[in-house]
Amino acid sequence: MNISRPSHYLQPLRNLPRHRPSRVRRGGYRGFSQRWLQRIGMGLVHMGLFQVGLQGAIALSPHFTKSAQAAERITFSLGATIERSLSFDSLERYVESGEVTEELAPYLSYIDRLDPNAREQIRSLLSQRADLDVVTVAQFAYTPQGDYLLSQAGEVFRTGARLSGRKGLRGAAIVSAADAEEGLTILNVVRNFPTPVLRVDIRRGLAIANQAGEALRLSDAALDLVRQLALQQATEPFPGNQPPADLLDLATSSGPFQVRKLSVRVKASPQPVDVYLPQLPSVFVDGGNVRFDNLRLEGDLTNGWPAVVISHGLGNDRASYAYLAEYLASQGFAAISVEHSGSSTEQLDALVAGRVDEVVPNEEFVSRPMLITQVLDELSANPNFNHKNAGVINFQNVGVIGQSFGGYTAFAVAGAPVNLARLRNSCPPSFSVNLSLLLQCQAAELGMEDSDSLDFTDERIKAVIAINPMTSTIFGQEGLANVATPTLVIASSSDTVAPALVEQIEPFTWLTVDDRYLLMLEGASHFSTIGVTGVETFQLPPELLGPVPEVAQRYTQVMSNAFLQTYLRGDRRYQPILSSAFTTRFSQPEMPLSIISELDPERLARSLRRAAVDDAETQEILQALEKEMQSEETPSKEMQSKEMQSEEMPLEDLH
Repeated sequence: MNISRPSHYLQPLRNLPRHRPSRVRRGGYRGFSQRWLQRIGMGLVHMGLFQVGLQGAIALSPHFTKSAQAAERITFSLGATIERSLSFDSLERYVESGEVTEELAPYLSYIDRLDPNAREQIRSLLSQRADLDVVTVAQFAYTPQGDYLLSQAGEVFRTGARLSGRKGLRGAAIVSAADAEEGLTILNVVRNFPTPVLRVDIRRGLAIANQAGEALRLSDAALDLVRQLALQQATEPFPGNQPPADLLDLATSSGPFQVRKLSVRVKASPQPVDVYLPQLPSVFVDGGNVRFDNLRLEGDLTNGWPAVVISHGLGNDRASYAYLAEYLASQGFAAISVEHSGSSTEQLDALVAGRVDEVVPNEEFVSRPMLITQVLDELSANPNFNHKNAGVINFQNVGVIGQSFGGYTAFAVAGAPVNLARLRNSCPPSFSVNLSLLLQCQAAELGMEDSDSLDFTDERIKAVIAINPMTSTIFGQEGLANVATPTLVIASSSDTVAPALVEQIEPFTWLTVDDRYLLMLEGASHFSTIGVTGVETFQLPPELLGPVPEVAQRYTQVMSNAFLQTYLRGDRRYQPILSSAFTTRFSQPEMPLSIISELDPERLARSLRRAAVDDAETQEILQALEKEMQSEETPSKEMQSKEMQSEEMPLEDLH
C-alpha cells in the first residue's frame, strides 16, 4: 500500500498551534457496558476507535485552511431510502449543556430503552479531548496504517453524496487539532466535516460494533478458560514438597551481585549496546559449582555468565527495559539491551518531525532479528569486551526477551520463520480490532516474491520470553511449531494492540516444545511492562498504561528470572515458581496473575464456540431501527437531492 504525499505539505502545518503530545483526558471509554457496545455502539464504537487512531493515524491536508463549509446535519442511513436526520446544532447543545431539543428527544428515548446509563457516556465520549501536535497527526496520516484506519472509518462516516468520508475526516481532524480552545474531539471533528451533511451508515457501523462485541466475548471466554486451568493446577503440591514461604523468599530475594553497565559500540548498530554485567567478587570453583565468598550459586557457571538479549517494541529504545536488564544482571546474567533504529523512539521522533515518512521501514522485519545475531557475533569476537571485573560471558548459552515487535524478534531468532505466503493471502485485513495486524501485514511488502518464508534462527538461543508478541499472521501455526527452545509467553488481558486471544493464547496452542508457559497479567495493557524513560515520543495516558504498571513490571522481573534460572543456568530450585501453585500466592489483587503450561486447542475451540453468537441480535436491532425510522416522515425528495449535491470540492482539495 503506497500513500503518496506532496513533498511540501508539512510547512503550512508547522505554523499552526501545537499542543502537547498525546495526553488524553480521563473518562469517556471507562464504564461502557458490553451490552451498550454491542447494541447502540454502531457508529460510536467506530468513532471511539477512530479517536484512538487519531493519535497515530489521521491523515491531514497539505494546504488545508478552515473550509467555509461545515457539517450542518447528521443523517443516519439504513439503506438507500430509510433515513433520519439530526441538526448538528441539536447535538452540540446537548453535549455542551445537556439541553435536549425536540428533534433529539426521539434518539435519546431509543437509547434509554437500550441502556438507561448511556446518555452521559455519550456526552463524555463526544467531548473527550486528545491534545495532539499537528505535525505529528499529519505525519502518521500518510502511513499505510493511517490510511487503512481512515478508510475503515470512511466506510461508516460518509459524505452527503454517500462517498467515503476519508478525505473529509482528514480535513476535519486538522482543523480540530489546530483549535486551541476545543481541540481534537469527536464533536469538533463532526463540526468541521467539510460538507453540509455527514452521513452515518448504520448497517456498516453496527456490523463493526457487533464484530468488536464478538471479539470481546471470545476474549473473555478464553481468559476464563486460562483462569480455570490455572486454578485447577494451583492445588498441585510443589516438587519436593518445598515450603511455599521458602519458594516465595527465593523468588523475591534481591540479586546477590552489584551491577556494572557498559555501553559498547558495535558495527551492526548506529546506537550503542548496553551491557549489564554482574560484578564478580573473589571466586573459586567447587565441584562444578561456583562460590562467591560465602555465597553459593547452584548450576554450572564455569563456562561464564548466561547472556540475555532484550529487544524493545515499536517506539521504544534500549532503556525501556533497563529495569529488567539491571535486575537480571543482579541475579547473575549478562543482560544485553539492543536498540533497533528503524523502530525506536528516534524513528518515531523523525516521523513526527517530517524527516521520515513511515512508521517503520519494511526492512525492519529483517534487520531486527539480524541485529540480535550480529551483536552476539561482535561481542563474542571482541577480546577486549570482557571486563576484568565482569567474568566471562557464555555466548553459546543465550536467552532472548522481546516485547510486542520485540516479541516477533525473539520468536524469529528462536526458530519461527516469517510466513510470507500466509501474509500475502491474509493482507490487507478486513476490519479487525487487532491493531497489530496492520504492522504484521507490512512484512508482506518485503518484495521477496520468490520466497514463501524467511528464517532467522540463531542456534545460540536456548530460551525465549515473548511479552505481548504479535504472532498470528506473521508466523502462523506453521511458524511457531518450529520453535524448539523453552518458551515463556507473557500476555495482558487488556491488550488492545496485540489482543491476548489471537496473538498469545491461541498461538500458545501452536507451540510444540515441551517446556512452554503462558503467563497472564489480568488487567494489564500492552504497555504495562514497559519502563518509563522520560524521552518517549508520546506520553501515554493512565488508561493505556494499565492500572498498576509497577506490579506488572515486578511480575516480569520475578517470573523472567525464574524461567531463565531454570532453562539457562539449570537451577531447578526455580522451576516450581513457574507454576500456578506459586502464582496464586504471589498474585496481587489489583492485577491477578495466572500461569499454565498446557492448553488443549480443542478445549479452547469449544469454549470459543460456546461464547460465539450468530447475528440474530444484530438483525433484530436492524429490524427495530428500520421499523422506527419508517414510522417517521421520509426525507423529502428536495432534501435528498440537496444532500446528494452537497459540495465535494473541499474533499478534493484535501487529497
